[in-house]
Amino acid sequence: MQLDDNELLTRIGPNTRMGALLRRYWWPAGFSDRIGRKPVPVRMLGEDLILFRDGTGKVGLLDRACPHRRASLEFGRVEDDGIRCCYHGWKFDTAGLCLDMPAESANTPLKSQVKARAYTTQEAGGLVFAYLGPDPAPLLPAYDLLVREDMDRLLTAGVDHCNWLQRAENAADPCHSMALHASVYPSIALKRPEVVYEKTWYGMRFSAQYEDKRQNVFHQIMPSHTRRLGARVGDKRPAQYLHLRVPIDDHKTLSYMIEAVETDGGRPGTIRSEEVRVLSPGEYERVEDGWWGVASHDQDRMAQGDLADAGAQLDTPGDSGDVSQTDPGVGPRLVHPEDAGELVALDQVLVVVAAPAALGVVLAPGGLALVQPPRPVALDELVEVLALDRRLLQREVPVGAQVVDPELVGPAFRAPCLLVEEDHVGLHAR
Repeated sequence: MQLDDNELLTRIGPNTRMGALLRRYWWPAGFSDRIGRKPVPVRMLGEDLILFRDGTGKVGLLDRACPHRRASLEFGRVEDDGIRCCYHGWKFDTAGLCLDMPAESANTPLKSQVKARAYTTQEAGGLVFAYLGPDPAPLLPAYDLLVREDMDRLLTAGVDHCNWLQRAENAADPCHSMALHASVYPSIALKRPEVVYEKTWYGMRFSAQYEDKRQNVFHQIMPSHTRRLGARVGDKRPAQYLHLRVPIDDHKTLSYMIEAVETDGGRPGTIRSEEVRVLSPGEYERVEDGWWGVASHDQDRMAQGDLADAGAQLDTPGDSGDVSQTDPGVGPRLVHPEDAGELVALDQVLVVVAAPAALGVVLAPGGLALVQPPRPVALDELVEVLALDRRLLQREVPVGAQVVDPELVGPAFRAPCLLVEEDHVGLHAR
């Protein structure tokens, strides 16, 4: 995979091409039994939102920032017909309509002109699903593990410190089970499978056939979900699984899992959920298993490397085509304002930046990026550039040039400078 392709597929925020595509799908946003009269903060597809359930039982998903003065609705008060902002008391219903402005006159026209950004929600199988795309919303897929009534379900979720494409690729890789999961699948440990892929209307079906006639079958559902049957060592009985991997932003994924077991005699099943697991990169449950020393539920996350802090995924020289990331041992490096003016050499990148106070700069192999800017950043704030990676420029910039004139560099460098994406500003070849 080339750098440009990787950038296209892994940038999922608003106003990105892949973000526009992924917003045409329904995504889990939370567990139904954990959404009540207290607002729940949610971050998905690069947007900061809040979930709440009003007094009638309706679930709302709104922009976390109140449209009045941008105060966080995470601290709002949920009432029978909506949520009220803590700052000036404006109240919004689940559709984002403004119901009350206590400091304004009763007949103010402003109330009908203001609307909070709201998204469509629907509950199924113990999950709250959200649709962030344009109307009309498609039907929510009736996956069997969402609608069957004769199953006991356990709902879990955990944060993966990698982008959504890495997590989807991991699920579509049948050859890792015999190694990474050798401790829980000892019958196939280090045995080479014969893999057959079949394109289907929902995505892909693939099977891994082993010498002893054992077969592992998975269904990959576009864009990043997996349906499978599993029975690992330690499980009391085989279970049906549905994995739903939700892009949090460009660098993190929230992976939901439904584990379902058929009830005895077809009785009505139960649904319970657990708290979302949020662990730091590199934090895994360690066990003595004779293999990798990592518990089953952390093995995939461990193998993905938790490399979100290494920045955007880049192909390395000689890469065979796999989705890869920059080497954390090489970069990125955070240059603080007090270090401004220092010549930094990082692989093939040589950059000197004289930045104003509180402006952090990350330098990484193959590019330059700004991280957590306190405000939108203009091009002329990058005052002195001694040398730049030539791939970012449309024309050559003389070494030692003062980059204060936007016309000095081409739009491939200029436009991304002005792009603020929540907690990440990227300078990427376009």
